[in-house]
Amino acid sequence: MELAIRNKWISFRGSSVVRDLNEKDVLQVRGRFWTFTRKKFVQTMDGEVKYIVRNKFWKLFAYKAFVLDPSGNKVAYIRRKVFSFHDRYFVKSPKGQIELKGNILGFDYHIYLDGKEVGHVSRKISLRDSFVLSLDDNLEDFYFFVALVIAIDNITDERNSDAAAASSSFSS
Repeated sequence: MELAIRNKWISFRGSSVVRDLNEKDVLQVRGRFWTFTRKKFVQTMDGEVKYIVRNKFWKLFAYKAFVLDPSGNKVAYIRRKVFSFHDRYFVKSPKGQIELKGNILGFDYHIYLDGKEVGHVSRKISLRDSFVLSLDDNLEDFYFFVALVIAIDNITDERNSDAAAASSSFSS
């Protein structure tokens, strides 16, 4: 299965659309207008919430995010490895041991479930965030893996905004 995840051109809430290879809308990702935790809702086109993604409010040298079920229960905890030459994320989840290993630039990630590669995420270079998520066809819950991509994008956006704020404070 291959899905394209693209941020909308104009969105004050960080909303995205998820399409299949035939450019048919499969899911929508809706964000809140203003939130400390970058909360987003992964939902079907008719509005049924499948997962909620949000960053951890307090970060102590590490960037973390959560994936919640529609009732707000945590189903995954994503953390970025702090000191690593490559971009790596570890996911604690009842679905198994999940690890996303990225390249130096953070444009490519291989997804491993219990040590076996089950997918790949490619970030496309464009004016808006755009990803291609390729998953094994035998995975049952593709919504969960879309939520993981959104969580990593949230973490990356937060890291980039923190770095920009730090560099602007040094230049003042």
